Amino acid sequence: MKVFLDTNVLIAASVRQHPHFLRADAVLQKCMTGEEEGIIHSHSIFEFHSAITRLPGGLAVPPIHVHTLLQEGLLPYLRCISLDFQEIQAVQKTAGEQGLSGGIIYDLYHLFVAEKESVERLYTFNTGHFQLIATSGMKEMITSP
Repeated sequence: MKVFLDTNVLIAASVRQHPHFLRADAVLQKCMTGEEEGIIHSHSIFEFHSAITRLPGGLAVPPIHVHTLLQEGLLPYLRCISLDFQEIQAVQKTAGEQGLSGGIIYDLYHLFVAEKESVERLYTFNTGHFQLIATSGMKEMITSP
């Protein structure tokens, strides 16, 4: 089964002290064993770096360690997808038509990748944001780990 992993799932699976570690790690383990095919968006790598280096409560990962964490702990088990320029323009057009502002456009970006890859499930700890902007066909695929 093809699954999309939102950046917040990647972060939770990478920090053992994270409150959602066990749930996120269970998803990642399925990708590691090949039970599920994990898909991420190329933008997720930058979001991951930004967010994991600013985690509150003493959980922030030093920037020097992020590359190794990605290269050894995540990317070997996930397929990273990019959108071409026309697809990026379609995301931006849709964001404008839906009146989206701020960071939610990144969730829309992820949804476009998930649809492009015909995933069967989109894992996120931010289901509310994704539900607000998802097409009716995608809404049923959005779930928390």
